[in-house]
Amino acid sequence: MSVTCIVPFRNEKERIGEVLTQLLNVKNISEIICVDGASADGGSEYVQTHFPSVQLITLKENVGKTGTVQEGLKGAKGDYILFFDADLSGVVPQEVDTVLEAVLNDTSIDMVVFSRNTPRLITKINRFDLIYTGERILKKDDLLRILKEGVSQFQLEIAINTYMMGNNKRIFYFNASHVNLPKSGKFGLLSGIMEDLKMFWQVCSFDPINYFLQTFFFCKKKLPLNK
Repeated sequence: MSVTCIVPFRNEKERIGEVLTQLLNVKNISEIICVDGASADGGSEYVQTHFPSVQLITLKENVGKTGTVQEGLKGAKGDYILFFDADLSGVVPQEVDTVLEAVLNDTSIDMVVFSRNTPRLITKINRFDLIYTGERILKKDDLLRILKEGVSQFQLEIAINTYMMGNNKRIFYFNASHVNLPKSGKFGLLSGIMEDLKMFWQVCSFDPINYFLQTFFFCKKKLPLNK
């Protein structure tokens, strides 16, 4: 059993290097595929120059996060797909390996999501750190089934959650050390709020009832680890 890590990114030249540096130290990752969703900041050139061992796919147009992931999935060889966002800080390779080892040693585990170490109280209350997190590992076969359901733009995580809950899959969370940069930190306060609202609308439009249910019932169990 092997793990492919897919890192979708767009205009993350200033941040992706830290993430890739740490992911390359995760021994249970067989391959890393970075997919550039039409960056305008030279992100592809940066990855190609500084991380030659990473597979790089550069798209000519922005097809959204889901479309970017689909492009990376086409060449993925792993039995499991690990997603990692490119705007993180504080990624700990040992934590990632701990999760991967647990999954690879127990095939009855269908998904583990990495709960970010966010300091924002509202994020913890509405459980966005679990529902929306871009860091998760699941079986490739399950992901392929999910992507047949008309998923687009920022709907990928909510679609995965819906599938997992609807099929009574065994899912767990792991409290990770890393954090992400809020959109307000990338685009400014007003533009960041607008980007968040756009994402929220896309997510809710996929399955508004299930989204509400996920707030209360999604991924309630912590990943059991052998001490």
